[in-house]
Amino acid sequence: MAYGKTSTYAPCPYTPTQLRHAYGAGTTPGSTGRGSTIAVVDAYGSPAMPADADRYTRITGDHAFRPHQYRQHVTPADWHVSDACAPPGTWAGEQALDVDLAHGLAPDANILYVGADSCLDNDLMDAESYVIDGRRADGISNSWAEIVHSDPGHLTPALIDAWNLLFEQAAAEGIGVYFAAGDCGDSSPGAARTGVNCDPKTTRAQADFPSGSPWVTSVGGTTLALDRHGDYAWETSMGDELSILTDNGTAWGPVPGVFTFGGGGGVSDFPQPWYQRGRTSGDTRHRTTPDVALEGDGALPVLIGLTDSGAFHLTGFGGTSAAAPAFAAIQADAQQASGHRLGFANPLLYALARAHLFHDITDQPAKAGAQPLTVVRDEGPDTDTSTGEQRYLLYTLGRDFGLHARPGYDDATGLGSPTHDYLRWFQRTKGTLK
Repeated sequence: MAYGKTSTYAPCPYTPTQLRHAYGAGTTPGSTGRGSTIAVVDAYGSPAMPADADRYTRITGDHAFRPHQYRQHVTPADWHVSDACAPPGTWAGEQALDVDLAHGLAPDANILYVGADSCLDNDLMDAESYVIDGRRADGISNSWAEIVHSDPGHLTPALIDAWNLLFEQAAAEGIGVYFAAGDCGDSSPGAARTGVNCDPKTTRAQADFPSGSPWVTSVGGTTLALDRHGDYAWETSMGDELSILTDNGTAWGPVPGVFTFGGGGGVSDFPQPWYQRGRTSGDTRHRTTPDVALEGDGALPVLIGLTDSGAFHLTGFGGTSAAAPAFAAIQADAQQASGHRLGFANPLLYALARAHLFHDITDQPAKAGAQPLTVVRDEGPDTDTSTGEQRYLLYTLGRDFGLHARPGYDDATGLGSPTHDYLRWFQRTKGTLK
């Protein structure tokens, strides 16, 4: 029992087939990403790719990569390993997540993986430039983020200007750039006290960067619920408060729980771009994020496959790191459906804001009822005790830190997530987009 009602167990991690069905990518003919290339930029690179991705697709019922459908550009001899970056091997999960989701939601698109020589800005910028300078992709998925205002700080105005100039170049060349909005709510010191993916050096509430750049599409997170038939039921904002079952197994504590995970968003330092004018709420002087949002909750994660310590594993991953490649893939599907290169997505996304092509997501969706939304996860034997008892975690959903999903555009989920009509709209307008 939680909040006066029985809480259900969380479902198994979502597969690409379920996500395609939920967002219409699997139900709209001619929307498989064929003819498009999605670049994925992360740090380093796993030697087990793409074999891991092929094994994953066989297990989940999708088709493996065709010959030459997956390519990668990595230079292990030039990798820089420092305290600022996690070791290369720990990035394998991020790479698997991005590749599995990009391929899973656009199964016929080409995937180009570009591994930066480290997680530092200069190396990531080189990786991004490799794609943009050579026009090697139609869209670039980036599942990494940082904060502008921190103590100590490292994102100088000159570095931010250099990033924005690169993103402007991408827009000019017809390349869409998609960034995860982050997993720390408003990235404020309050969120950082308990959020697992927060930067403790933050000094104020802020939109993450480069997600907050006016020249990229910021992809936030949601919590997706399917009905018993596997159809879309509802979504809420990606924000989890965590409670733990007490030792005697009779109560949850604390309730409300402690903020642990939430989709990023909020106000950036940049002036409001033309495409957001008249279409956002709250601060209308600045660029706000995210622009759109998709499933990414760690409490109801997506399934990925990767080799770790010499063995292949299936595991659940969450975060806007899942949402960004998924939306980049849906854009590849939309490009195929439209018959035109889509390029920088934001002007068209906001122009379509009133066309009912996005799920209008709120913290408390009407279809889910009035009580707080909760799920329980069984984490297996609790190794912290000698009793061998199961460790049960209660997640209260729709509780992002400092951000709220309200009717219309909001700073938790942006315009919302694509409905089935999103890809159908591109199909209907095939040959007319300029």
